[in-house]
Amino acid sequence: MLIPDFDRVKNILITGGLGYVGGRLASALSPTHHVWVSSRNPIALGGHPSLQHLHCIRHDTLLNAFPENIDVVIHLAALNEIDSVSRPSDAIEVNINQTRQLLDASIRNSVSQFIYFSTVHVYGKMTAEMELDENAITRPVHPYAITHRAAEDYVNAAHDAGKLKGVVVRLSNSFGMPVLPTVNRWTLLVNDICRQVAERNEIRLQSNGCQYRDFITLTDVEAAVKFLIDYEPYTIPNTYNLCSGKSMKVLEMANLVSSVYKEMYHESIPVVLPDNSVATEEPFYQLKATNLEKLGFKPRNEFRNELRLLIAFCKKNFSGI
Repeated sequence: MLIPDFDRVKNILITGGLGYVGGRLASALSPTHHVWVSSRNPIALGGHPSLQHLHCIRHDTLLNAFPENIDVVIHLAALNEIDSVSRPSDAIEVNINQTRQLLDASIRNSVSQFIYFSTVHVYGKMTAEMELDENAITRPVHPYAITHRAAEDYVNAAHDAGKLKGVVVRLSNSFGMPVLPTVNRWTLLVNDICRQVAERNEIRLQSNGCQYRDFITLTDVEAAVKFLIDYEPYTIPNTYNLCSGKSMKVLEMANLVSSVYKEMYHESIPVVLPDNSVATEEPFYQLKATNLEKLGFKPRNEFRNELRLLIAFCKKNFSGI
């Protein structure tokens, strides 16, 4: 097994680096690497101490002002799942075409590694009990997933041609405390129910909660990206599911949030289902991070610790709103 090179300081560019996942990665990587972040909506970096010494670039000028001597690009800038439905043409432009343009710019500027954040939703709708590793057939049905799958092909083509080390990360349902409260990813299930606890003292689900999901902590996302950056060289396969490998029902996660809250504040939080809600048998699936495990990385899956931080963050920033 190859040994990661944890000692080398690298110059890293994170697109969408002030967003939900990007902000956490920027904060985690900046103590040991030189980090540039691009953002479509630049904000004052003084909002958090871990962001103050980052180099910030406007995303719309990135292609014409690409930073010099970048070793690694982590590409996160994309339209989210909601905007991809309401603005499908923009999703094609941003998620596919702008990924291709950034990839070309990275090649021109001798970037050695390009880490592209895709989504496990490229596997499509789960209709039967199944296990999904990186060799599973992809059949996306949502514009968000369709455009990410197309962008993966550009990254793989550059990788196969030896132009750089292309890495595709298919992320499952991540959750955790954002670096800043202004990060607008409160529609994500776990983030949403933790914010509900702070604002309403209850958790109100929009379904019967019987659907299965694979959840992964942002702490494990940080650890996996650090591992992939330091792991050299790369060979095929270069696609990695980033998941916990443990599917659970939405209702189970809501009850876990309620349990953690009670441990923290000694107060019971009800989980409310829609009126006339009836339990159903939903397809069980399990994601497997086979390729990461082959390299020697496994997530810690410390859900309760991540939830404590997220709940405390929500209580501080949203309580009483």
